[in-house]
Amino acid sequence: MPQTLIERVEGSRNESSTPNVRTLSFKHQLRDGDAAWVIRIRGARQHNLRNLDVDIPRGKLVVVTGPSGSGKSSLAFHTLFAEGQRRFVESLSVYARQFLDQLEKPEVDAIENLSPAIAIEQRNGGLNPRSTVATVTELYDYLRVLWAAAGVPHDPETGERLEKMSAEDMVDALSSEATGTKVVLLAPVPDEDSVDGERLLADLRRQGFVRIRLNGEALDLEEAAEAWPEGKRKVEVVIDRMVVRDGVASRLADSVETALRICGSEARVLLQAPDADGWEERSFQTSYRNPRTGYVVGELSPRHFSFNSHLGACPACEGLGTERFCDPQLLLGDPELPLVKGAVRGWWKPGAMRGKKLVNEVEAILRMHGLADDCRFSELSDEARELLLFGGDLDTGWRIGAEKKKQVKKFPGLCVEAEKQWREARSEAVKRRASRVMGERPCHVCAGQRLKKEMLAVRLAARGGWLGIQDFCALAVDEALDWLQGVELPPERRDVCQPLVDELGKRIRFLRDVGLGYLGLGRASGTLSGGEAQRIRLATQLGSGLTGVLYVLDEPSIGLHPADTDRLVAVLERLRDAGNTVVVVEHDEAIIRAADWLVELGPGAGKQGGLLLANGPPTEVGDDSPTALWLKESRDLPAERGGASDWFARALTIRGARSHNLRGVDVSIPLGTFTCLTGPSGSGKSTLANGILMRALRRSLLGSIDQPGEHDAIEGMDQIDKAIVVDQSPIGRSPRSNPATFTGAFDLIRALFAKLPLSRQRGYGAGRFSFNTRGGRCERCEGAGRIRVEMHFLPDAWVECQACQGKRFNRETLEVAFKGMSIAEVLEMSVSEARSLFAAVPKLSRLLEILDELGLGYLALGQQANTLSGGEAQRLKLAVELAKPAATHTFYFFDEPTTGLHFGDVERLLQALFKLRDAGHTVLVVEHHLDVIGAADHVVDLGPGGGREGGQVVACGSPREISRIPGSATGRALKAHFVV
Repeated sequence: MPQTLIERVEGSRNESSTPNVRTLSFKHQLRDGDAAWVIRIRGARQHNLRNLDVDIPRGKLVVVTGPSGSGKSSLAFHTLFAEGQRRFVESLSVYARQFLDQLEKPEVDAIENLSPAIAIEQRNGGLNPRSTVATVTELYDYLRVLWAAAGVPHDPETGERLEKMSAEDMVDALSSEATGTKVVLLAPVPDEDSVDGERLLADLRRQGFVRIRLNGEALDLEEAAEAWPEGKRKVEVVIDRMVVRDGVASRLADSVETALRICGSEARVLLQAPDADGWEERSFQTSYRNPRTGYVVGELSPRHFSFNSHLGACPACEGLGTERFCDPQLLLGDPELPLVKGAVRGWWKPGAMRGKKLVNEVEAILRMHGLADDCRFSELSDEARELLLFGGDLDTGWRIGAEKKKQVKKFPGLCVEAEKQWREARSEAVKRRASRVMGERPCHVCAGQRLKKEMLAVRLAARGGWLGIQDFCALAVDEALDWLQGVELPPERRDVCQPLVDELGKRIRFLRDVGLGYLGLGRASGTLSGGEAQRIRLATQLGSGLTGVLYVLDEPSIGLHPADTDRLVAVLERLRDAGNTVVVVEHDEAIIRAADWLVELGPGAGKQGGLLLANGPPTEVGDDSPTALWLKESRDLPAERGGASDWFARALTIRGARSHNLRGVDVSIPLGTFTCLTGPSGSGKSTLANGILMRALRRSLLGSIDQPGEHDAIEGMDQIDKAIVVDQSPIGRSPRSNPATFTGAFDLIRALFAKLPLSRQRGYGAGRFSFNTRGGRCERCEGAGRIRVEMHFLPDAWVECQACQGKRFNRETLEVAFKGMSIAEVLEMSVSEARSLFAAVPKLSRLLEILDELGLGYLALGQQANTLSGGEAQRLKLAVELAKPAATHTFYFFDEPTTGLHFGDVERLLQALFKLRDAGHTVLVVEHHLDVIGAADHVVDLGPGGGREGGQVVACGSPREISRIPGSATGRALKAHFVV
């Protein structure tokens, strides 16, 4: 086989001496006169950095690249950003510092000309169900103010627009009527004041009024006293009668004030034009009130539009927008089984009395409807199904009394009973069991819109129509921007509200510029990918308008299609042009080419990394840089794999997928192949793969409670025995979790140590070598290796345990050694070192070999799991799968596995994916990396755009076939990247 590029670079390096950080020379050097414009780092030794000296120009777009584990994050985040943040905290007063984390000084001799630093890292959007794209970006705060200031209330029942007027507005409206128009001004009397007619009429007489309108009939006060009805009455005081002519405005003003003094918020008017036969009735309101229905809206404030405030939140769901309910599909284990033999899974413990009681209830339901004892759920009539799930009158079959009267009892229904059990459970265990049959759906009161119906009915007008605040948040970024440009503001409030509209437009435009035009503003932040969440924070920083800042970003291109990368580059350049220094840890080719400066670390990972290989403009660095060689090399599109015509004989086919923005598409994935699902950001890839396919597979194979997205059917699931998701979620949140424990290597190591002669002599079992159990661990630190020291008003500090010197185990346990290495020393070893140590232990050696081949040889076996990146966590999961013995047909789903991988690491990843495919399994990858797409057997390309412009199958076929389709964004990118 021909050598890969990384092998050629490493081979040439091995032939020469290892580059030394202090003797490297570059084609481009910073001049001494540029000292004030350079961030000088001297003696950086953080993590695996080897006494690094590097100069980074200020005010430039700088890319830091290199193999995984070479020290990129150690330089950019744990040295540059950490020192900038520490210096800022130290500049604060002692009082202020007590509320902030106390930051350790990174291991570096000196950093000169360091600016205030802001880090925009890879992390998900959080799990708070109240957090949305609009709230995270602070757009919702502006929206609340805008709708409170300029929104027009509508009656939520009738949809009628409500208007309010001042006394001056009423006078202007009436005086502008045609000359000669007859006007009768009325003041409605509140219903509670008209109960005692005699007292009301006497009061009106004292005030000088002589006429009222009673139930629509004009009467003198004396006539009204005689005709006063006993039942419902509608009373209006006749304030004035006049004819519109010049000079009538002052009289109108006095009369209107009098009418409002009686009613408080409404004045009614009867109008008769000079040429009209009848009278027209109008109502003028000083508050938002529907005179026909009596619906009233008080004064609006921004808090009325907050779903975190009782003033605005829907009372049913308290602003969450969702409610829990018993899902019949989760309640049923297998609808094809007889009801009395396991069709109902239930929420109770196996063998519990509730399960035995259910058998009697089911038998009674079957008798009532004349069904066989072995009847399946799918064979039940609608009436029987309704009774079983939602309750009703149940004939028990018992007869009582001499008349043999039927004994009927109220049966609550399984769904109703489960919901009650979940709501009223006092035990967490009981609630957890009940939650197994509980699903989630939009709130039945607010339909998932989170706010009270009164606030949802407050709307703003634009060329695109009237929208409430949550209707606006339901729009995608692109649509929201278009709607906002045509918003119509009330003339009297335009000066106040126009700045709000301008600021909203600017911030929404930033979201579009970073490639998020497809995102809905109301989308829950917990559903965002790491790349989307990072680009949202990047857009927020654009809106802040800061200058002279050091921005440190962690792979902002993650999740971004090559067609959208140009937008991201433009945003990074805008940050730079504003006078900031932008340092980006990145592997994307387009961003590296667009950078002003390239810093490359290597040559390997872990102890083989931490050296400076390149430092200068990307076009001027020398051939010692693997990245420079990679940028110069032309790449051929891999040859197509044979047998394509037979692949679809066995395929997994999704029919009618229409969840989110998918438009009823049919997609086939040939089994036993390596398939790539591609398309622009927001085109529907994750919805199709994870939201529909993987949820359906987990529900079918594992009984998962996750509800798949809308689709008609999935054909071919019976050909799959197992489904595995290999994503970037953390392998553990506890610092006690590490690569050795996650992969199972630590169990093998502990078993090996338990078999050593000294362990046998002392009677040590495998548990003796666990730092999570008593016996072999250090009890002073309880196996943590560190002890927490309370600092009272300062944050707690961690110090090395003096009893075990950070080794986690007690002295007796550490005396047991394998080839001179104690259990603590083994945990400190890298995967590559451990592979050599345990070469004679087949199962353990095989696992370590797989980790090494995946590019994780630099990881320490005992490294804390919460310090691993998403890409490292994903490769650890892949290693666990590869280490398992050959199993039946498995469906593997990978979500952007190239995250954090340099080009050499991508080649190793591809070899691992090929191994899974060649073993007969199916591999589905959602990916944007062109090298991975080009190596796939089959490609499904969605698009043509994101959001509402996506959701269609643009192209299917081999990478070479996709590259020939002009309408495919992925095809155009492949054609530009490869020599086709």
